[in-house]
Amino acid sequence: MEKVDLYKQSIGKFIFTEFIVFLSQVAVFFSVAVFTSNFLSSEEKLVRFSEQKINDGTLGELGLNFVAILLVIGFFSAIGRVFDNKYVESYINEILCEMPKTIYVFGSSATGVMAAISLFIHLNPNSNSSAQAQGFAVMTLFFAIMMFIYGCAFSYAFKRKSHIKSLSNNSIQPTAGVG
Repeated sequence: MEKVDLYKQSIGKFIFTEFIVFLSQVAVFFSVAVFTSNFLSSEEKLVRFSEQKINDGTLGELGLNFVAILLVIGFFSAIGRVFDNKYVESYINEILCEMPKTIYVFGSSATGVMAAISLFIHLNPNSNSSAQAQGFAVMTLFFAIMMFIYGCAFSYAFKRKSHIKSLSNNSIQPTAGVG
């Protein structure tokens, strides 16, 4: 077994680690939303904070981040070919691993803010607030699951060879029958 293989994770541990990373980022953005809204007592401050995190340009900015990452990868590929540098591929792999992180940051910031809004609606009831809070909480959960799946899938695609143990062929082999 190579030394590198000692650091590889099973697929279950990999997914669990990715989940913990995503969840911790959600907790950070949720906490910031709570703090900036005076512990969910100021609707105006919560709305202002949420508008900073979730707006018309957010999805476009995410797409532009991906374009920029691909541009940088192309730049490194060109440099690697021109100068015949053996380290360029490892740099490109590291840059590619930024794509899932970008998805996680975008998804966790929106999820954290959406969770804070849902809790705010629940804590400050009006005529329809209970149904609104529940509906918004469900929408937040579905959004979080979707962003986690996208981020984890990209992360798996880019890390499957270097960070994840390959499934060994330890299946039960049929034995030759006694004739």
